[in-house]
Amino acid sequence: MRQVSIILFFILWGTGFVTAQTNIAGTVTDARKQPLAGVTVTVSGTTTGTITNEKGRFELKTSRDLPLTLQVSFVGYATQSVPVRGNNFRNVTVELTEQAILADEVIVSASRVEESIAKAAVTVEKLGPRQFASSPAATPFDALQNVKGVDLLTQSLTFRSVNVRGFGANNNNRFVQLTDYMDNRSPGLGFGFGTVAGISDLDVESIELIPGASSALYGPDALQGLMLTTSKNPFTYQGLSAQLKLGANNFGKDDFGPKPYLDVAVRYAKQIGTRFAYKVNFQRLTGTDFIADDYSDRSTNARPGFFTTDASRGGVATGIGYVPNNDPSTNFQYDGVNIYGDDINVPGGSFRFPANYSRPELQNQLVTRTGYREIDVLGNEGKVFSNRANVALHYKLTNTIEASLGWYYGNGNFIRTAGFREYFPNYNRHQFKAEVRGENFFVRAYTTQQKAEGWNIGQTAVAINNAWKPINQWASEFGQAYIENKTTVEQARQTANRGRFEPGSPEFNRIRDAVSGTYNTDFVPGLTNVRGTRFRDNSQLWHYEGMYNFSKLLRVADLLVGGSYRRYVLESGGTAFPRKPDGSEYTIDEYGGYAQLSKTFPVVAGLTFKPTVALRYDKNQYLKGGFTPRASGVISYGVHNLRGSWQSAFRNPSPGQLFAIPGTGQGGEVGGTVLAYTGAGLIANPGYLVNETTPFQANPNTAAAPQPFVIDPAQYTTEKIKTWEVGYKTVVGSRLYLDAYYFGSRYSDFIAAQSVFQLLTPGAGVNALLTPSNYRTLQVNFNNTNEIFVRGAGIGIEYGLKNGYTLSGNYAYQIGLITLRDARGNVRNDRAGNPVVKRKMSNPEVAQLGRNFFISPENRYNISLSNPRLTDRLGATITYRWTDRTWVEQGTTQGDVWLPAWSSLDAQVSYKVPEIKSTVKVGGTNVLNQYYAQGYGLARIGALYYVSITFDELMR
Repeated sequence: MRQVSIILFFILWGTGFVTAQTNIAGTVTDARKQPLAGVTVTVSGTTTGTITNEKGRFELKTSRDLPLTLQVSFVGYATQSVPVRGNNFRNVTVELTEQAILADEVIVSASRVEESIAKAAVTVEKLGPRQFASSPAATPFDALQNVKGVDLLTQSLTFRSVNVRGFGANNNNRFVQLTDYMDNRSPGLGFGFGTVAGISDLDVESIELIPGASSALYGPDALQGLMLTTSKNPFTYQGLSAQLKLGANNFGKDDFGPKPYLDVAVRYAKQIGTRFAYKVNFQRLTGTDFIADDYSDRSTNARPGFFTTDASRGGVATGIGYVPNNDPSTNFQYDGVNIYGDDINVPGGSFRFPANYSRPELQNQLVTRTGYREIDVLGNEGKVFSNRANVALHYKLTNTIEASLGWYYGNGNFIRTAGFREYFPNYNRHQFKAEVRGENFFVRAYTTQQKAEGWNIGQTAVAINNAWKPINQWASEFGQAYIENKTTVEQARQTANRGRFEPGSPEFNRIRDAVSGTYNTDFVPGLTNVRGTRFRDNSQLWHYEGMYNFSKLLRVADLLVGGSYRRYVLESGGTAFPRKPDGSEYTIDEYGGYAQLSKTFPVVAGLTFKPTVALRYDKNQYLKGGFTPRASGVISYGVHNLRGSWQSAFRNPSPGQLFAIPGTGQGGEVGGTVLAYTGAGLIANPGYLVNETTPFQANPNTAAAPQPFVIDPAQYTTEKIKTWEVGYKTVVGSRLYLDAYYFGSRYSDFIAAQSVFQLLTPGAGVNALLTPSNYRTLQVNFNNTNEIFVRGAGIGIEYGLKNGYTLSGNYAYQIGLITLRDARGNVRNDRAGNPVVKRKMSNPEVAQLGRNFFISPENRYNISLSNPRLTDRLGATITYRWTDRTWVEQGTTQGDVWLPAWSSLDAQVSYKVPEIKSTVKVGGTNVLNQYYAQGYGLARIGALYYVSITFDELMR
């Protein structure tokens, strides 16, 4: 990468062309001849552009010969292509027409070339200045929550995971996020960080999102879709921009809140001469997170008798039978959702009295100890921060070829949810990119350098409890108080808790800091046989890619050819991933190449057909390579566009899913390779599936004993999907926009971690599973043999009303079906003896047989009424969002539950002050403050109110 940067540096400064410059000037007005400020004017086919001033005037210099064409665009108006000739280049006049619906947006993500969004062969969503300006969301990234079919799962105030088309994940590694074509995901942890390490809000030009398989052009991991965030080019967007945003959240809590937050951003860009331009960005946010404060008793299939069953049908599940008791003073097994150290299925969190205990009242009784709230364990009062910075140098080698160097920086703290909740107190990431781009090619190289250290919140709580008093001693004192003193559960807990480390006390803080500050490969100094809970991921990514468009050479068809190579360098010191036998860290090499061929055929007058075929091959050094084809076609007749596509995609396992072993990093995760299985001892000492073990634990005398869970890790492979889609898009009379789709997908070799109990003493026998201290819980990654089918549909509508009003809405529907198979490929039966073939994964008779992790609401919709021009200066938007209830299956310390349906009312009012090039915006999301959770165990989201003032392109 360093060599590439040096070479590009000399190209930037050593290449010079002396050409004549044409100075173009003009004025842009609306239909009433009123000047329009802030209109973007660009020379077609180049990045040369400018913005009109407060009088609607613009000037720009170009080395292109006349005649040429200008592209003139502005939020709320139809884009115009304006010819410039020798007789008007100093006095170009443009009159823009108001347009409530944008019909002619240009995208690049669907086919890697510029094309009309209406004629894209796959479903594509685009957010640009119009959507950002009218959205009530506090950031451009958060505006994705209004896109049809998109689920944003909020992990932290600054960290939201994008999910589409099922299998909602808190850390979605089946969805690729690109920032200026750089992978936004963590090299080691394998998920995108959203705005923790994105680009400054002021520098976001557009966000394009493809929901659905995208591997044919973008390679591994674009299994469920792709998002491309593009920053502003300094040749086009110049001057000083600044934004100050003040807000508050956590309203309506007696013991916590409301809490303020501050968000400040600055951007400066300048063109020097005709060929060089640069930009500098910085943004800082400080505030208080939404707090994970669900203290209800945890709903999880680890509970004995979790499902209601029909004994007459072999014990098949008919629903959830467990009734939570949220009162720890009366509940032996109280396990708060966001309370840790009291977990029923984690050693140290619970104790089962033996069946031969001296008093029958406690024989075989499971008792959980008193845990600690998440916010108490964190000890930071929920404070969050985020810093983002960017510097970019751009140089025009010719009129159509531009070179650039860029540095992107992200820093912040956040909480993420995997099998456990984990806190990252100070995440740091640098990305460096060098790129040369022309009309028909690009070459780029970039690297991601990450420093990430985090610690497991739940395991830290267990360690604090055990440092004070081991679980066996605590249980002995509990039992003695309960039996001998004839006390209640509450009184017995109080007796056993005497002298307990109280949150915030010096001793509590000392133990927490010692445990969370010690790597999980080491024992904590001063504590007996207690390992630390800290892990690090300082992994790196090196990526090189290029593409050439042969269309101008072939003329008869459009042909793209491209390829890429990347290397992951893992660096965790053994805390997140195991080391090689020689003690060095693992590296992962991947390479791939693709080609795409397309051509537009005229059929009859006004009717065209454009077929496209693409094929890509990719190879990961630890897995077999594979092809991902795509075939698509678009039939266009006037404003009507009918599309159809079939494609395949795949996902390489993340580093954790390849190599992770217990005691190194992510709780009890075990990778799918032979190396990981051996490291976890699963080959010699296989575990037992939790869902098969819990009935035996509840009724050891009558239930069948579980059998060991045995699979062959040598067969571990990539996760695959085949999907088809049909869609229709049209714009009628510049007032009605409609986009609809229907799709079907089939997953194979699906990778999903299953919960297993592994005995700590090999060969101890299944009766040892009756005592939690005899086993540990692991999350084992493997390719299951199940067939998974996802079906879905969606529709988005915008209608331009009179006087500038736009009424819009969208609806998305999807379901997940499964055919369950055993390790030998035979179809499994439910407990009533019926084959499980293409049945809903949320059905209790299916969920009873094991977790499938589909986690997706069947229905969701948005409705919005917007008018950016209530007056010349005033605009407003109101949006209602609703999401159906969701069946959640998640993690070791999370659970299994029907997450309730939720809704949110969002609104914003904006006021323009053109004299100082500024906009004042007052807005809020969930303004009625009806708290809801987007995932089990996640922070519950309440109202977020803000006021911002944005100054745009001063000192231009």
